[in-house]
Amino acid sequence: MDYERKDLSGFPGIAENLPCCFFIARAEKPYELLYANDEMMRVYDCRSYEELYRHIEGKAPNFIALDDRARVEQEVSHALLERHGRFSHIQGHLFTRTSRIRYADFAGHLVHTQAYGNVLYCTLQEIDVPQPGQVIDRDIRDYIVGHLQEAIDNHWIQVYYQPVIRTLTGELCGMEALARWVDPQIGFLSPASFIPVLEQVRLIHQLDAYVLEEVCRMLRQRFNHDLPVTPVSFNLSRYDFSAVDIFSLVEKTRIKYQIPRDYLHVEITESALAENDDAVHQAVDRLRNEGYEIWLDDFGSGYSSLNILKDYTVDLIKLDMGFLRSFTEKSRDIICSVIDMAKELGIKTLAEGVETQEHAEFLASIGCGRQQGYLYGKTQPLVGTLAHIEADARRTEPRKWCHYYDTASMAIRQTDRTSALFDLHKDGYLHFLYVNKPYRQQLHALGYSCQDVEDMFNRPTLPTRFGSSSTSHARAAGPNRSATSRTGTTSTSACASSVR
Repeated sequence: MDYERKDLSGFPGIAENLPCCFFIARAEKPYELLYANDEMMRVYDCRSYEELYRHIEGKAPNFIALDDRARVEQEVSHALLERHGRFSHIQGHLFTRTSRIRYADFAGHLVHTQAYGNVLYCTLQEIDVPQPGQVIDRDIRDYIVGHLQEAIDNHWIQVYYQPVIRTLTGELCGMEALARWVDPQIGFLSPASFIPVLEQVRLIHQLDAYVLEEVCRMLRQRFNHDLPVTPVSFNLSRYDFSAVDIFSLVEKTRIKYQIPRDYLHVEITESALAENDDAVHQAVDRLRNEGYEIWLDDFGSGYSSLNILKDYTVDLIKLDMGFLRSFTEKSRDIICSVIDMAKELGIKTLAEGVETQEHAEFLASIGCGRQQGYLYGKTQPLVGTLAHIEADARRTEPRKWCHYYDTASMAIRQTDRTSALFDLHKDGYLHFLYVNKPYRQQLHALGYSCQDVEDMFNRPTLPTRFGSSSTSHARAAGPNRSATSRTGTTSTSACASSVR
């Protein structure tokens, strides 16, 4: 590489000490850097031209952060054609040598030189335009990058949990682990402040590895003290897959604490899978083949939802909370369609953003398997989450019934015919897990309620008037607990492998 800064005498019309960030690059790929002034070195935290040249590998596009690079290069090329060799107000992120994040406005024009042919004269001006969404102050960004390891070592970053509730029973069937940064100097940092920053500088894998370690440590402590344990889902960023061997990281951490794989669910966002990267695909497939459940987070928030279901095998989709936020007739129709589609594909469902009883009842009526949201508890430390669950008089779902209820939820389908799902215990006690609207209406027309039917079913002598064929079918399933679905005149049974 040629680390020497070219003499300005070869470039017409340029003053030696421009008061702004200025650089010159060849106008053809790979856009070799020919010159950069001292202001450029200051912005990029470089002590010499050679250090700056090494930082960008001698290529001007590398002044731009990887996520923005292709877009900026495309916008510059388009502007040069449309505006007769000029471009301006093209903005993007950049990373300094010390991993600080900046945002800049680029401008420039095409110039022909005798010594180097066509070149680009470019200026760069720092601005404070954030990414879409949360505004992140420049000083906060730098603080996050510079203090990440310290925050991990001192547990300033804490793992909070939000409960996941089984729709059919109202029991706690899982929790989602989420990182919160409580800093002694700055105070509470929201995830919207530090997660995008850590993704930009490719340090997010350190955070995600720390969260996984804390989750496994917590689960092992509860196992050791014979406390109720429920599966926990943890999030992975798309950048984790390029930074580390994800399968090895997850597996080594799990083995270290001796956690069964079915207690750890891997959440990956749509955006992480949208590009269908081979490395991501292989890692996800291996995790799933080895027994980890793969959950697709924020389903419906992007443009590639159906393609992802086509290209990847996932165990559960989490419906983006945006569907419930509007809660219009159209959004409800979409949710119904997504739930039905998922069941046809054998994929479990969870709805995020459940905030009202109306939300909960609607999701129950369409057979959504699990629910998560403020109605059941906000994200908080484990002690607070479990205290809230206890205050709501909710039990923790036993591990042996997880598959049973997943299977039962899958049996619920949208229909105008009468449909009900019964739960039959080993002792012969039978009660409703699910009843659809036509079933309730028909009972009401006959002058009965669901409780009346349960009472009649559980009497020593069962009246034939209330579907004894369905009940005998369930009892014929043997000593195991069984769920029986009654739709019109058709009866089906799904049995769990454990006895209550």
